[in-house]
Amino acid sequence: MKACFIRNKILSASVFVLIWWVLSLIYPPIVIPSIPSVIKSIGQIFVSKTMWLEIGRTFYRLFFGLFFGVLFGGVVGFFCGTNKVFRQLCISFINVLQVVPPVSILILTIIWLGYNGKPAIAISAVAIFPTIVICVQDAILNLDKKLLEMAKVFKFSKSKQIKKIIWPSIKPQVYSALKIAVGTASKTIVMGEVLTTVSGIGGQIVTARLNIESEMIIAWTVVAVAMYFVYDKVCALFFDDKKRMRTNADGKSSKSS
Repeated sequence: MKACFIRNKILSASVFVLIWWVLSLIYPPIVIPSIPSVIKSIGQIFVSKTMWLEIGRTFYRLFFGLFFGVLFGGVVGFFCGTNKVFRQLCISFINVLQVVPPVSILILTIIWLGYNGKPAIAISAVAIFPTIVICVQDAILNLDKKLLEMAKVFKFSKSKQIKKIIWPSIKPQVYSALKIAVGTASKTIVMGEVLTTVSGIGGQIVTARLNIESEMIIAWTVVAVAMYFVYDKVCALFFDDKKRMRTNADGKSSKSS
């Protein structure tokens, strides 16, 4: 099963590379840069200390965008799931926030915060906020009522109910929401940097555009995608019990050897 999955991934990647190679032969480098030129640009990024600093800035902004979006979204979602009045008060605001164009929020945050990278953090947090709220709220509303009744029978404290019943029950949905949030925040943080600052991955993409360096734009895009996968793997370590157990087992085996 795993071998088949890996084979399919390699096959899809090979098809993508083949199509890219064919298009690079048809179109000029400014439109479709060659694969070697993009690989060379990626190498230039990773050997430059300055470029690592720019990647670090985007990592920093993405972390805080996720932190604030997940924190406030989780808290609001929890109260929406546990309090009917609070849910009715918030539902219209959440629905509106889902359809407000991100660029509108971005322009407002530029007016409020200036061209300094902070709007990128704000827009990424706002972009993931409704997703976290809705997923946490629905997870709590769909809790098994029998388990909660059992907790009352055995006189579980509120903290014990959260630890033993509520959190394990909503954990899969929260993990799914977080995966979506990481993808959304990764895109919006770079978009925010493109429009609000000259630093970070977004700032470097702007520089490459001004210099008409298509290969460098794609190279920085690859770096941004890699950044998403790093955050996704970190989230998996905290939420995916199987992966965490496997990681712990690997660590113990390496120590014993």
